[in-house]
Amino acid sequence: MEEIKAILKREDIAAFIVIHTPGHSEYLNHLETSYSCAKIQFDQVRLKLKSSEVGRERAKEIAKDTLNMVTHIAKATGQNSLFYMDCSKLLKDKFGGEDLPGEETSHSQQNN
Repeated sequence: MEEIKAILKREDIAAFIVIHTPGHSEYLNHLETSYSCAKIQFDQVRLKLKSSEVGRERAKEIAKDTLNMVTHIAKATGQNSLFYMDCSKLLKDKFGGEDLPGEETSHSQQNN
C-alpha cells in the first residue's frame, strides 16, 4: 500500500483502493491532491478551503474539482459495490461457499 500511496502522491491522483489477501483486506481513501480541499482524518472526510488563503477564483475551482472527484469516486465505488455483492451472493449460492473470517482495516488505521 505504501508503494501505491507514493504513486498517487507523485502523480497527484485521488483514489479509493482495496488490496486483499486471504483473510485480510486493507483500503485506502486518498483524496489529498493539489486540486482538492478534502482530507481524510480518522476515517472521516474533512473539507478545508479558505478563499482568503488561495483567492476567491482558485477557491471556486478547488471546490468544483473536489466535488467532481468525490462524485466520480462515489459513483464508481457504488456501482462496483453492487457488482461485488452480486458476485458474492452467486458464489455462496452456487458453490455453498462461506466467507472466510478475516479483518479489514483502513490504511490510516494500519499506520496510526
